[in-house]
Amino acid sequence: MGTLRITVVCLSLVWLSSCGLFDEDERYPSYIHISEYNVEVLPNQGAAAQDISDVWVYRNSELRGAYPLGVDIPILDIEDSQLLLFPGIRENGIRSLPSIHFMLRPDTFYLNTPELSVDTIVPTFRYFDDVVFRWVETFDFTNSLSINEDGNPNTVVQRTNEEAFVGSFSGRMRVDRENPLLEAATEFIYLDMPVGRPVYLEMHYKNDHEFAVGLVGERLGELNDKVYKLFLNPTDDWKKVVVNFQDEITFSDFDGYRILFGLFLSSDHPSDTATVYLDNLKLLHR
Repeated sequence: MGTLRITVVCLSLVWLSSCGLFDEDERYPSYIHISEYNVEVLPNQGAAAQDISDVWVYRNSELRGAYPLGVDIPILDIEDSQLLLFPGIRENGIRSLPSIHFMLRPDTFYLNTPELSVDTIVPTFRYFDDVVFRWVETFDFTNSLSINEDGNPNTVVQRTNEEAFVGSFSGRMRVDRENPLLEAATEFIYLDMPVGRPVYLEMHYKNDHEFAVGLVGERLGELNDKVYKLFLNPTDDWKKVVVNFQDEITFSDFDGYRILFGLFLSSDHPSDTATVYLDNLKLLHR
């Protein structure tokens, strides 16, 4: 019986050793912590403000995961590794659609953080050099939302200094019970839009009533076609949204497109007026 006990104990020690309990070479992760970020823009690229919610971490070109801001991110074998940090957004403002912001290039880090230690870093994001800015509107000097799609001269987008996200002016959409519908589009038709690639509309907005964002498809010599992609809920504070028109452009065959905004006063709205403020609008692609 004594021999049997000794044998069982020896086998147990071998099994525990194989599981790494006594493995002196066991590796532990290092951690990076990201709660803040910077965005740098050139003078012709509009305001720098973004709503980055996540960071997509690549180690030596291999995706390690997407992490929300403010958490400790574990990285094994961080020494002699290249870390690429891509900015993450919620595409079309939908929480269930996390995505890399495809117009902003990642920041690169080479760290030697000891195991189980935390290194706090602040990435800086810039637009890729090949990003094409088709439209930038801040309303400080111009108002390019001048095409009246609803045909009512009483409902147009106006420059106003009542509210502004950047600068001194924004674009205001306002309707009332007598004029309940406002549809406005960009002055210019944007031709030669890329197919099969992201096409972003970046915008800040503040509104007391739901409004819509979409496209007007244009064919030379034919009637246009209006398509609304996204409806945005009221917000008391300025919000940023990135609208991706890739599918709408890829699966259509229009010659060009205008950016479209729509506001319709609902019968159950508590006020006799509804107002939307727009600012820092950008149409861009690569």
